[in-house]
This record gives sequence, C-alpha cells and structure tokens, in this order.
Amino acid sequence: MRFLYLVFAVFLLVSLAAPGYGQIRKHCPKVGYCSSKCSKADVWSFSSDCKYYCCIPPGWKAK
Repeated sequence: MRFLYLVFAVFLLVSLAAPGYGQIRKHCPKVGYCSSKCSKADVWSFSSDCKYYCCIPPGWKAK
C-alpha cells in the first residue's frame, strides 16, 4: 500500500512541475500555431484543430 502512495505522490509532483504542458484544448489560440515540433520556449498542448501539437509562445497569458 505504501508503494501505491509513493507512485501516486511521484505522479502528482511530476504533473504539477510543468503546469500547462500537455493540456488538451478545444482549439489552438490565435497566437499559437500547429506544428509537429514546438520550440523549447513554447508551451505545447494538444488541440482538436491541430494534427500534432498546438505551440503557444512564452509571452502569451491565457484568460
């Protein structure tokens, strides 16, 4: 049982370490772009209107 708690805690820490990465969006924002590979500075997410990834520049803030 302790092992399951440890696995869950590690998963939770990893998921909280990079907020915004890998989220699923309905649509890619207008400032974003669809690409098979995002640059290192971009925040990436999955989107229904993109084949691969929706890449968002680092200066953009979601409302």
